Amino acid sequence: MAQEIPAAERAYMVGTPAIEFISVTKKYGNTAVVDNLNLSIPQGKITVFVGPSGCGKTTSLRMINRMIEHTSGQILVNGQPNTDQPEHQLRRSIGYVLQQAGLMPHQTVVDNIATVPRLKGTPARQAREKALALLETVGLDPSLAKKYPAQLSGGQAQRVGVARALAGNSSILLMDEPFSAIDPVVRAELQENLLALQKELNLTIVFVTHDIDEAILLGDYVAVFAQSGHIAQFGTPEEILRVPANDYVASFVGRDRGTRRLTFAQADGLTLYPLTSPEVTAESWKLRVTDGKPDGWEAAGKCFPGGSLFIQGGSLRDALDSALSSPSGWGVAVDQTGHLLGLLKAEDVLHATRQERIQRYGIKGEGDSA
Repeated sequence: MAQEIPAAERAYMVGTPAIEFISVTKKYGNTAVVDNLNLSIPQGKITVFVGPSGCGKTTSLRMINRMIEHTSGQILVNGQPNTDQPEHQLRRSIGYVLQQAGLMPHQTVVDNIATVPRLKGTPARQAREKALALLETVGLDPSLAKKYPAQLSGGQAQRVGVARALAGNSSILLMDEPFSAIDPVVRAELQENLLALQKELNLTIVFVTHDIDEAILLGDYVAVFAQSGHIAQFGTPEEILRVPANDYVASFVGRDRGTRRLTFAQADGLTLYPLTSPEVTAESWKLRVTDGKPDGWEAAGKCFPGGSLFIQGGSLRDALDSALSSPSGWGVAVDQTGHLLGLLKAEDVLHATRQERIQRYGIKGEGDSA
């Protein structure tokens, strides 16, 4: 019979729970790695466990599918104690993605993905057909099906790992720092792919990371772990950035949390200045454009890299970063294909951040314009 979460601990309950930790403790000898954890993970959302090394976040994740057995308390999965069924059955019912993908080197990509369906008794042909379909779901070319893990890039291997986790038809996906060993460009692609997958499949995802920016980008909810698996704060990324619960959370989030907060403000309505605008042509800087795409800045006979690009539909944080990273002080706006749309004036972006603040709090200061 499932235990009840004490009323005093219900602060960390949000929505319909897919997974619940009820007074969960994990000890090694006399040392509690996780001490009396109470947490409710909502259904159909991405919940990110974030914190420094050794805080118990990975242990907490692995206790869900009993890769690590908890010492006391109870963990409910879809309302049932996770100890009600044999370990192997539980693990086959929950998708699990490791940091290094964990693919079997002697099996092809398609057979790696088909592993769980085959273990569940699905005929080989049917399991492989499903695996081929999942390759496209995670953004991989079906031509990779017959390759072996050693022939894949790190990003490709991690996508295969995600496909394998999805192959068991589970509504729950556990991800243990899956993108931490991937280079930044591929990592960004994998993050976008994960968000698209969650939206399409309505998965409950528990994601572990030590990177607060990744937590803010991916999480519908974020649990900031302190030592011994204590939750220092649980809430939406915006709540944690706006109002850190204590000095520990504020320190972990970082001094630039005000800039990170702008991730949640859309950059709608910013003026885009054409290259022929008098305000632009009056500058000594000239934007180079090749085949319709920005290609750096020129000034005093020298060429300079162009800074970050603002992609249409992005946030105020993206717009501000584009303006501040540009050698000219002008942000460069492009469409989804990278073609130039126009330029952003730094002063306009800063004005928009002030307006967002006024709108958010409904209070205008002396120096704030209408």
